[in-house]
Amino acid sequence: MVKPTNIKEIEKKAWMSTFQDGLWDIYFGLIIMGIGFSWLGGFFGLPETVNVLVTLIGWDIGVLLVFFLGKKYVTRPRMGFVKFGQIRKKRNKLLGLFIGLMVVFTLITFIFTLIGMFQLQLPGFMVMLLIGLLFITLPFSIIAYFLQLKRLYLYAILGGFGLFISEILSPIIGAPYDDIITFGGIGFVITITGIIIFIKFLKRYSMKKEEGKN
Repeated sequence: MVKPTNIKEIEKKAWMSTFQDGLWDIYFGLIIMGIGFSWLGGFFGLPETVNVLVTLIGWDIGVLLVFFLGKKYVTRPRMGFVKFGQIRKKRNKLLGLFIGLMVVFTLITFIFTLIGMFQLQLPGFMVMLLIGLLFITLPFSIIAYFLQLKRLYLYAILGGFGLFISEILSPIIGAPYDDIITFGGIGFVITITGIIIFIKFLKRYSMKKEEGKN
């Protein structure tokens, strides 16, 4: 008896296969790592607010380019292009809209926080924990839900606690080393995880093997 084809199950497997290259892991790792290096613009004499925004935006654009170029020139030649159904396309559009809104909302809130418009009557480490959970853990978790990428939930938790850990380290080692060690360390671990997955992907889907078959 022939087992009926489950289109949704096949599409789900095809969707999950798009994460075999580790590029999403590298992307999120570098994004978190970038928070730790947000002070770099200060070397060029930029004011603190402008410094952080210019550095983060420039870094994020660079990371985004790495992600898209990797998908286009490394992943697609090995795996091909998969055209998903309307439900998946709708989820991807909602994800894109959500990411765009979160970026704008986070930037606005970040600017207001730097200029002192948000004054919470809480200890500094509690404020940082709250900000981290709201603006890193929560949005990353929602992205993980849309992507159906379970390990991203772990990255969301690690990134969300980054500000809290940085605030705890600040009196001990001072700025900017508190952010460098915290976010640089968390981002580095996630990025290395992605690189390991990426290397395994390259070995599994070798271009030479494919060319040899033709």
